[in-house]
Amino acid sequence: MRKLSLAACAALLAAGALAVRAASPTPGLVVHEWGTFLAMNGSDGVTLDGMYHEEHALPGFVHARGREELRLPTSNIKGETPVIYFYSDTPVRASVQVKFPSGIWTQWYPQARLLGPSLVQTGSLLHPQNGWISWDVDIVPPSQPHGTLPATEKDALWNYTRDVDAAYLHPVAFPTPTAFRENDPNEWERFIFYRGLGEAKLPLNVSADAAVLKCDRTLNQPLRHVYLLRVEGGRGVYRYVPSLNCGERLDPVVPAMTGAKPVETFASLLADDLAARLVESGLYAKEARAMVNTWRTSYFATDGIRVLFVLPQQWTDTFIPMQVSPPPERLVRVMVGRIELLTPERERAAQTALANLTSSDAHVREDAFATLQRQGRYAEPIVRRTMASSPDERVRALCRRLLLTDYITDIRTALTNADDGRPLRQEPVYARAQLASLLRDVGLTEEARQEGELALKELATMPKPTMTDHDSRNRFRALARANEGAGNDAAALKWYNDFIEFGTGYRGCSGCHTSAGPLNDEFFRDWWAGRRFAEIAWRTGEAPQMIRSNESRLAQAPQDFLVRVRLAYLYEGRGDTQAAERVWDGMEQRPAVRAGF
Repeated sequence: MRKLSLAACAALLAAGALAVRAASPTPGLVVHEWGTFLAMNGSDGVTLDGMYHEEHALPGFVHARGREELRLPTSNIKGETPVIYFYSDTPVRASVQVKFPSGIWTQWYPQARLLGPSLVQTGSLLHPQNGWISWDVDIVPPSQPHGTLPATEKDALWNYTRDVDAAYLHPVAFPTPTAFRENDPNEWERFIFYRGLGEAKLPLNVSADAAVLKCDRTLNQPLRHVYLLRVEGGRGVYRYVPSLNCGERLDPVVPAMTGAKPVETFASLLADDLAARLVESGLYAKEARAMVNTWRTSYFATDGIRVLFVLPQQWTDTFIPMQVSPPPERLVRVMVGRIELLTPERERAAQTALANLTSSDAHVREDAFATLQRQGRYAEPIVRRTMASSPDERVRALCRRLLLTDYITDIRTALTNADDGRPLRQEPVYARAQLASLLRDVGLTEEARQEGELALKELATMPKPTMTDHDSRNRFRALARANEGAGNDAAALKWYNDFIEFGTGYRGCSGCHTSAGPLNDEFFRDWWAGRRFAEIAWRTGEAPQMIRSNESRLAQAPQDFLVRVRLAYLYEGRGDTQAAERVWDGMEQRPAVRAGF
């Protein structure tokens, strides 16, 4: 993977900007865009950090920054699934650039021509800003021959975005590679997709008491189509406000459950209502339905208090400026603001659950962990809120330790289906094994031992995992975690080693779910299981011998992917990042990775 210097990127970007200014309009070219900007507020209205987590896995063909650039704890706003559609009766070659002054773009498809800034080079990992991304694409009308779209699972949420009448497009082939990897003109899609993280506030200030529209230079007009939603206990209710003026106050924010409907009925009614408002805001009917269907589970069927509102295009054009060359006849951008609200009751429940993780009663601990797991992608913001607001120093100290664990900081979801976004059912023993490992991470060794031994007793009654059964991933993972929690480090090392072998597809399981999850070795570079494997190998004193053994094997088989992965983890475990990078850079095999590992 070749990278250009910042100076070269800047020069190419400047040349692209000049081309954009010099371009002339193309009659009949129409560009439409929709997307969501997500934030989470405490009950006092303070916007919370730690909003970088994914709700469900993206298809494996989506491009992304390195994983170290996707875990940005100061992020308090997440740009989710902006998609850009093009409509034209004739083929068009277009350049598209989207800036993000308050953040960076993190994922995209198809391949971008340029992306910046490089946070590793600029050293701005804590406070990313001044992001930009640009594409050069050929736009092909649906009536003309086009390439094949990348495969997805039958029920993948990605498919809804394709159910439109827009043109097909693919990146332009250039004689030199992009800033990050070789461009691939064979990448076809019906839209441009991108996603980002930033530090900014939405114009609607929402607390448990009220919602107030704050106007400034980016917004000096009313906010339209405001929805106040409440979903709990399998039922939902909402309040619709057609328009909200600058400084106007909405009170109360939390709708009463009077008149609440079963969640499926509620979701259908609200989806139809919102789709109509999106059409009113400028989207085509199929585009509006694609957006609503993509977010149906997350918007309407997930427990919580949330506020949805359509952001004026003036705000969008200022917040994430877009430039298209040649300029289209019409450019419509419809962004939905989404604020998840913590009520005082939910905050108290979180504080109680976090305190109960230290209980000597196994049932209390497991109920507490179940509460934490139900927070899903919001676990980190909630832990951060509890750390700032709890009067109990023991709870605050536990929160500080939790924020250093893989359980809280992992960016890959394990609780929702990558295809349809619905919650996954997890065997209780797998949750218990994860709790055992987490308790040991935060220093509660006796509680960890109890949970680990209980999990191991139950796992002993289940079939042993094999290298050829994809479902074995759950038992490999649980056996490693349970042994680690129980203090059986030698056994934990064995199971983590086997899990890595299984995860790389070394013996028979490669190819599982190849249309979901990462498709290259970037996943393995920051795989939590690899870090655990190395940590325990050094803790047990086995690492030096394992390094010698794997180095010897590598000399005989230089492209053995499994051996290289093990060595990279072990080198990183002793802090030798240069040796680890040499191993990663020397890899040629890039096996497909299954989602949910």
